[in-house]
Amino acid sequence: MRETVELRKKPELKIVLNTDEFEIVDASEPKNSGTYSYAEIKTAELNSEQTNWFISVLSIIVDFLTGSGNGGKFRTKANLILKMENQNLKIWLNNADFEKAEKITELINEKKPTHNTV
Repeated sequence: MRETVELRKKPELKIVLNTDEFEIVDASEPKNSGTYSYAEIKTAELNSEQTNWFISVLSIIVDFLTGSGNGGKFRTKANLILKMENQNLKIWLNNADFEKAEKITELINEKKPTHNTV
């Protein structure tokens, strides 16, 4: 089985799913690019874009006190976090297809081994 999922065209972000491993091509963060085994994966977490209310409120207060006019709504960008035995990867999903990212997250979590303790 080989399936290529393109999450974003520019800068390129795609994930190629193979039988025992997957490849990440991340032009915006080249350190994320590489081939990883499903056996290395502890968990794959998908985080949608969210408003960071603490920073937003703090910026409005600072803006009010200083009159700088920079206060506003701050958002935490959507990302995919791959937790592995030896490292964690955070893949930013700016302008990426979030539905495809959901599919990738499900497929990776399905293929990762279950760690049973006896």
